[in-house]
Amino acid sequence: MEVVDLKIIVPGLAVTHIFWGLSLLLEPSRYVSKPIMPALFAFVHFIIFLLLLTREKYGAFLGSILLTYYWFFVKPIAPIAEPQTVGILGITLSVLVPYAPKLSSDKRRTIQDALLRLGLAYPFIEWGLDAFRNPLHFKSYLAGNVITSFLIPAGLLDLTVLCLGLFEVSLSLLILTRFKRRIVSFLTLSVLIVFSLVAGYPLALPQNIALMVVTYVWLKASS
Repeated sequence: MEVVDLKIIVPGLAVTHIFWGLSLLLEPSRYVSKPIMPALFAFVHFIIFLLLLTREKYGAFLGSILLTYYWFFVKPIAPIAEPQTVGILGITLSVLVPYAPKLSSDKRRTIQDALLRLGLAYPFIEWGLDAFRNPLHFKSYLAGNVITSFLIPAGLLDLTVLCLGLFEVSLSLLILTRFKRRIVSFLTLSVLIVFSLVAGYPLALPQNIALMVVTYVWLKASS
């Protein structure tokens, strides 16, 4: 099992937090219905950004606390738009693994790899399952999005949502099983880029940045 390149993953997390903080600071009205004080939480994101670049252990620790809060108190309000939060929490926890005492290097790599795979797979499995649970939401989004409404005829929306759900669940399982890691990494990175271009801000960005960085690291390691 290869050693994870934290020199790329940590800056990717830092970039995610700086954009998150800017979003809170510049568009506080988007967060009025959530248990967040935008200016305060923006400040916390900025601190995490600085710590990740200078004292990554402390930045990952503070980031894990903040993301756990988001998971339990913010995510339930927007379950479809926020699965990346849980994924980024897994990625953040992976940064702390090298600092865990009394663990052999093999165990650290195993735990770190598992956290990264869970972090990357979780958004896809939640998106996929939600496509089955709430197909009307997905259909309305696809019909209302400028890009997808142009590419997908109205008569194919039901089939598209079904195929999308099956694809996302299948992709999450491939990530978890490490099957054909290079091919799956390339496919996952391509999908995240497409999702980011189609969904844009705020649904896909800045959260997808951290996910794309991890996928790129895996693709680079498997090449």
